[in-house]
Amino acid sequence: MTILMLCRSATATMAQIDTAPVATWLEQADNERSRDTSRFRLIMEQLRQHEDQLTSAQRWHFRLLDARLLVDEGDYARAEPILHDIIGHSGDLSLAFRARAALIRSKFLSRDYVSAYALANTLMAELPRVTDPQARLEGMSQVIGMLDRSAVGQYDLALAYARQMKAWPPSPKTDCYASAYETTSLLYAGKLTAADPMFQAAIDACVAAGESHQADALRLDLASEMIDEGHAGQSIAYLHSISSEIRASGYTPYLASLPVTLAQAYLSLGDAAKARKFALDSIAITGADSPLWTLRAAYEVLYQAEKKLGHDAAALAYYEKYVAQKTAAMDDAKAIALAYQTVRQQVSSAKMKLDALAKENNILQLRQALASQAQKTSQLFNALLLALLAFFVLAMLWLWRSWRRFRWMAHHDGLTRVCNREYFVVQAKRTLRQLHRTNADACLIVLDLDHFKRINDTHGHAVGDQALRSAAMIVGRELRPNDLLGRLGGEEFGILMPDRPHDEGLEAANRIRQALASTPVIVDQQVTVTVSASLGLASAACSGYSLRLLLVDADAALYRAKEGGRNQVAAHAPLAESVVSC
Repeated sequence: MTILMLCRSATATMAQIDTAPVATWLEQADNERSRDTSRFRLIMEQLRQHEDQLTSAQRWHFRLLDARLLVDEGDYARAEPILHDIIGHSGDLSLAFRARAALIRSKFLSRDYVSAYALANTLMAELPRVTDPQARLEGMSQVIGMLDRSAVGQYDLALAYARQMKAWPPSPKTDCYASAYETTSLLYAGKLTAADPMFQAAIDACVAAGESHQADALRLDLASEMIDEGHAGQSIAYLHSISSEIRASGYTPYLASLPVTLAQAYLSLGDAAKARKFALDSIAITGADSPLWTLRAAYEVLYQAEKKLGHDAAALAYYEKYVAQKTAAMDDAKAIALAYQTVRQQVSSAKMKLDALAKENNILQLRQALASQAQKTSQLFNALLLALLAFFVLAMLWLWRSWRRFRWMAHHDGLTRVCNREYFVVQAKRTLRQLHRTNADACLIVLDLDHFKRINDTHGHAVGDQALRSAAMIVGRELRPNDLLGRLGGEEFGILMPDRPHDEGLEAANRIRQALASTPVIVDQQVTVTVSASLGLASAACSGYSLRLLLVDADAALYRAKEGGRNQVAAHAPLAESVVSC
């Protein structure tokens, strides 16, 4: 029945391809490679039969896809000359860039790790010149995949590249891959759990983009993480729920990963018989000489399962196979780590040589200039003195500007550009001392954005940062030039208003609250967030001129504003029996 359905699907696919213009098959093949391996192969076969109908540019494109198919099949010796030919002679920057990405993959899979990492370094240097989204995506994907290896452990760099992809012009495919790589980099770095909504969001993005292979990879990672966190039963239920999608992909690594992950889950639950069955299923899919990690994992499960079942002879046999696989994997990991470090040292050495040549060149130019200068007239000498004087002035100006910049950075919050807590405290105390001498009144407001954590959790920290910046700008517009605004920490701000009695301070606080609540924050013309705030007010007439007491009373008022439902202003007032009058 299954074979009949596959035959019908293949026949329908061929019919769809035959009715389409030959020129569109290349685009179809490009799209299907990461979605449906069987359909990709069918389209490639049709293209071979009609290759004579392709233009010169289309033939180069077809050759790229053909070479990538050879890499997928492990025929690196045939694939690499084709890829080198495309890089050197196609005349198409984007196509050559894609060929270099495929060549990196071929080198890596054939264990020529030094060449792979060296090519990756060249690829990233060329990335700014490439504008084609597909080429950029393929190149960055290959590099991130190589950095996310445990032997290399450059998870932070991989994460930075993934987030760089998020800044590219949005498209369903880019959103899928950027979200997927961000998720896996965090996962491999131990910074993500199975319960994190980022996992499902990335899967949903890839499903929406039609990138089934990427979605399946995330699903399998999620199931493995469930096991690692001690939720094997939940992992089993999840794996059974996605099994139809995995099998429909026809992609051997995922077909083998599904049963071996089930085997690991059942072994974790103590069901050795089922663990043994699924481990054998995985080996049956790949064969006993597969280079995939699933073979090593299957042998480990079989060893543990047979040992648990009391089959000592079988357990020993599988243990020997597991040790052989593990030893090979460790040797491979050492080779990857050594290759990465070797290329890093080569790049560093090349940079040092370039710097040394640049210095030598500068010295030679300086000597020539001095020799020429010795022969010039006093007029040229005077010009040199003027140039030196100008340089000195510019240097002093640069130093002065740098001093001003560092001084500003020491006094201000880098995100919101208002006073930082330390500077706010110093300035507020100084102002309060002056006001105390003249017996002038002042108000202190403590402002806290409502439900700010919900903004970070819902929209991400980038939107949260933008909300903080916007809130600071909105508050700043409502203040006088002599008012002092500072960020006390997190989403909390302090505002000192000199020469403002209690009533005027209350009016100003309400204006600030209304301005925040009525001004939406728009991020990247996509996300709109409305920010409200709770404000607590204290005045020097009631609390005295001690900044500490003012902060205590303003915080107490802020607490009442939050308890009263948020998005409101509360003012500190003394107890009823107090003789102090505000």
